Amino acid sequence: MSMLFIHFKSLFSFKFYHRLITLSTRYAVFFAVYLFILSTIVLFFFTGSVLKHNLPAFLKNFPQVTFENGVLTAPQHAVSAPIPGTDFKIVFDAAAQMPPSADELLKANTVAWVHKNFLYVPSGNRLQSQQLPTTLNFTASPQTIEKYQPTLSASLRAALFLTSILVLLFLLVYEFTLALCVALFFNISHRAVFPKTVLLKLSAYLLGPLTTLFLLHLWIHIPLFTLAQAVLCIIYVQQIFNALPEKQL
Repeated sequence: MSMLFIHFKSLFSFKFYHRLITLSTRYAVFFAVYLFILSTIVLFFFTGSVLKHNLPAFLKNFPQVTFENGVLTAPQHAVSAPIPGTDFKIVFDAAAQMPPSADELLKANTVAWVHKNFLYVPSGNRLQSQQLPTTLNFTASPQTIEKYQPTLSASLRAALFLTSILVLLFLLVYEFTLALCVALFFNISHRAVFPKTVLLKLSAYLLGPLTTLFLLHLWIHIPLFTLAQAVLCIIYVQQIFNALPEKQL
């Protein structure tokens, strides 16, 4: 049974969930991995689309920074370059003694932090660093920015995409926890018709509609998105329990 078929049926058939929970646990694990890969691909194209439409505005508002032999020498205070269309930014700081922690950067919506001759990107609980090329010599201006636009575009896309992956991992954990809580509530109200292991598998398959809603949210704004996810989850779980065979009620 293909993951694409399971994904499609998880969206449109409540009775199909009763067949899914009889499959081995590895199917539920593979399904979660499939959704992560699918979402990663969609995010890749989404971030590319965001940059294509917003990069000109980003470059227009790019701060005055100077690099000499691959080392950031100015400004001697923190300046940021906001990424249009998002809440994220890139920070340049030549005077800082040491980089902030990954947690501090994530809380400040900073996708990249440039200090001296290193570019730092938050990744989970640690910072990933990349040394700037020693051939990098320029002072930001409309002319130099145009010259380095392809490099800036690639670097920005990589930084934004990496941050999006971290957000995606958090989202999948949140969606699974939400589905499990709702499933537990309905299971208790129906006198525990499902064992705990089945509820875990059911929660994994509920990632199908929940992740699909998130991917739609990337392109079509959904008001009160977190509440919308909770409501969608409740509707699906309620209908799944309503579709139980009479002998299980």
